[in-house]
Amino acid sequence: MKELLEMFEKTFEDQKLSSAERKALTQIIQESNLKNNQVGYLRNQIFDIARGAFKSYSALQVIDWLENANKLLLKSNPNLGDSRTNEIYFSPGNECLNAINHSLQKAKSTIEICVFTISDDRITNNIIACHQSGIKVRIITDDDKTLDKGSDIYQMHQAGIPIRTDETPNHMHHKYAIIDQDILITGSYNWTRSAAKYNHENILISYDKGSIKPYKEEFDKLWKEFIDYK
Repeated sequence: MKELLEMFEKTFEDQKLSSAERKALTQIIQESNLKNNQVGYLRNQIFDIARGAFKSYSALQVIDWLENANKLLLKSNPNLGDSRTNEIYFSPGNECLNAINHSLQKAKSTIEICVFTISDDRITNNIIACHQSGIKVRIITDDDKTLDKGSDIYQMHQAGIPIRTDETPNHMHHKYAIIDQDILITGSYNWTRSAAKYNHENILISYDKGSIKPYKEEFDKLWKEFIDYK
């Protein structure tokens, strides 16, 4: 960290971060594998450097350097710049239902759903609307549950949404969804009316990139392994 701090101090001599300096700093930051507390310490230090210079340099130059220096540190851990916190919801009641639909409505490019059973048309209609608006939707579900009375899988298949299922006597029992690789919905909650009306279930909504990544990897793995719903 001492080397990094000295480099930041040196770049401040002309109150600019040149492209060469950014490249060199980025490489050292990546190689250092900084922990959150170390990034926080360095950010405090560069603010101190900037504070001490306001009497000597123009405020605009100082702020510009400070902004660029902070961007380099935040890139080492994207979650540090994300003020969103985990959200937790429970059923019975409509908390989980509303949280799912609210998250789906935030989608801009992709929705990847990996849920054991989907039969609540209040969610299904939202999924179809997202698909029809141009958002890329993919669904993985359990083969046995597609045969249940009230299952909405056929309806979504007819709407043109790609769907894949397992083909084993075991169950695809996951209950999660990933939106724009930025939002994770997971928990015990099946996307059914009975889960909202009767069952004691839970949902966690997370924005943590470190948590989202393994769920995305699992989704991609299952998508390759499973077969198209027909």
